[in-house]
Amino acid sequence: MTIHINTSVIERLEKADPDRIRAARLADVDVRDQLLALYAFHAELAKIPELVSEPMIGQIRYQWWRDCVEEIYAGGTVRNHEVSQPLADMIAQTGLSRFHLDRIVDGRERDLDPRPFASLSEATAYADATSGALAQAAVAICGGEGGAMAGRAWGLCGLARSYRYYSDKILKEVSLQTILDAVEGAHKRAEASSTTMPALAYVGLVPGFLKRMRKTDYDPTQDVPHYAPFAKQLRMLRVVMRARL
Repeated sequence: MTIHINTSVIERLEKADPDRIRAARLADVDVRDQLLALYAFHAELAKIPELVSEPMIGQIRYQWWRDCVEEIYAGGTVRNHEVSQPLADMIAQTGLSRFHLDRIVDGRERDLDPRPFASLSEATAYADATSGALAQAAVAICGGEGGAMAGRAWGLCGLARSYRYYSDKILKEVSLQTILDAVEGAHKRAEASSTTMPALAYVGLVPGFLKRMRKTDYDPTQDVPHYAPFAKQLRMLRVVMRARL
């Protein structure tokens, strides 16, 4: 059964989450559409802090999605939203555990909290609850198991890549070097197979980002690591051919 996702939703995903979308397109059409429905759901959650002026309004929006997920699993009427119906269709087709989706909502809600992470452990917990939970859900959709460590590596790498913006905010108490060491450790423990590559191939970009951010002339308070799309495509192709992240 085909999942219909609006073209405008796909276009926004390609801009907001291009690396996951590149990986998803490695899958057969049915699995690809299921992954896109999952990522569209995640994108709706991730953009909430940018759309609200007060945390309370953001909390209301996150609760709206919690209620949406609850209604879908209860078999009720799917509320009207361009992402809610594809999400419901994906759940019906895959039987994806609600645990993953609830965890993603809870994890993304942390974005409303301006307090710095007190330690690397808190930053890691955030990565696990966002990118980690999302990776586990995507792996499950592909018919595999695991994905947590790959998701952790990608989530922490995302924090490192954004250090310029967060160094005086949520990452105020955590150094870039500490994060990079944690990224490297998580990536070494990350596993994937030919079955789960559409869910995880983008994590193969982590070593390239690490290399760029470990250069002696890299200034984390000013620079953002550049990784050309064509170079990313080549790296993902190599990752898929080797079936190793």
